[in-house]
Amino acid sequence: MHALTDNSLRTIDDSRPIENGLYPHPLDTFSRPLLYREQCLRKFSAKFREEKDWTHKLTDRTFVANKMREAAAVDCALLGEKIQIWSKEDVELIYRELTEGYKPYVEKWKQTKLQPDIDGVWRIDDFVDESLRQELIKAAATLEADPEKPWHSVVGRQLLDLVHPCDFPIVYGHSKTMDGEPVEAPKFREPTHGDSTDYYAPEYHYSEKFCWLPSEFEISKTGETKIASYVNNLALDEEKTLFYPILEKIFSKFIPLFNHALADLRREAHELRRVEYQEYREQQKSISGKSVTEDVYIKTRDRLFRQFEKGEKLTADVIIEPETPNLFKRFVPFHKRTEVLFGGNPPSFVWEPPPESLLRSIQLQGTTVKVIVKMATLILTPEKPRTTGGPWHVEALKNERIVAAGIYYYDQKNITPSSLGFRRAVRDMTLSALLKKWEASPLRIIGL
Repeated sequence: MHALTDNSLRTIDDSRPIENGLYPHPLDTFSRPLLYREQCLRKFSAKFREEKDWTHKLTDRTFVANKMREAAAVDCALLGEKIQIWSKEDVELIYRELTEGYKPYVEKWKQTKLQPDIDGVWRIDDFVDESLRQELIKAAATLEADPEKPWHSVVGRQLLDLVHPCDFPIVYGHSKTMDGEPVEAPKFREPTHGDSTDYYAPEYHYSEKFCWLPSEFEISKTGETKIASYVNNLALDEEKTLFYPILEKIFSKFIPLFNHALADLRREAHELRRVEYQEYREQQKSISGKSVTEDVYIKTRDRLFRQFEKGEKLTADVIIEPETPNLFKRFVPFHKRTEVLFGGNPPSFVWEPPPESLLRSIQLQGTTVKVIVKMATLILTPEKPRTTGGPWHVEALKNERIVAAGIYYYDQKNITPSSLGFRRAVRDMTLSALLKKWEASPLRIIGL
């Protein structure tokens, strides 16, 4: 399901007008690349929070230290070279973020099972009760039995599109409103050479021919959902009777997730950085590029994790270890040396939950939202036991103004665990600027 909001011109605060709507669109903004150091810290945090009862396991420093050791062994092998990632600042920040940021908020929402995932993404495990899940499975089976249901155009005969907005979209100039007037394509602002958002490949941002047709979902002040219009591709009377009550209950479960996702968008949480870039002069003064022998690096890293495990003050730091003399380096094979390449200033930002005042101001309760409904079945067989999951994509174009997507995996049988992959848009010119700006292995610093 994809919740849509009105594209009226409003402001987030008194000083920042929002030109294209209240919330940003993935094609509106381009981010700076995340430094590899931060990528590793984020990955560790997210993976640790996937552990069952992780808030309890967090109190066991031995368990946490072992997880850090596992992560460090993987993170320090980038492009076939050993690169220092975990420093005492990294250990201190990630543990403080887990204990002071994530844990209290997860425990606060324990009853609903709401949890933050990677930045800007929220999840709920055991999303709905078993009886509702079984109702959805039985309803989906009626669509799967339809021999005319189309296979996905890209994935092929593995992904069956049960409900998809592309089947019957709005056709500009042909589809008609309730008043009988044709729906015309919106007039989009023409991009200019100096435009920071639309200059690159604007023809892929909009469609002048089609637009997905959303449904209106009315949400009561207490969070119950009522479908106020028909759902595209589920318009038959028997489909309304079967599906609408189920979809209403499921969407109601999404509301706290959407509220938190929208709050993160409003505060631009997707642009927050734990590790900031270093200017060229800072790089020259930093220890980036120093190398030590592999045994010195491993001993120092192990001492750091032992100190953490015992709750001692963290003093072990490879950057203060005596640098390997040049004469000795000549006799040490390259693969036996570890380059100290942090990339960026020491991590400082710690995740914080969205403020209650912000959640109250954007909550969907008491509003009507526009929603696109999708349903699909992925079929794996002994003949075709694997799937790529399809190409990476942004949901729809700027015509639809989709600001948040909710995904519910309601049934999985006899398959290995699967996962979602997220990406962020990075402008090519940003990478070019970094290449010119950094002399200390820029591509390795950002993990490319």
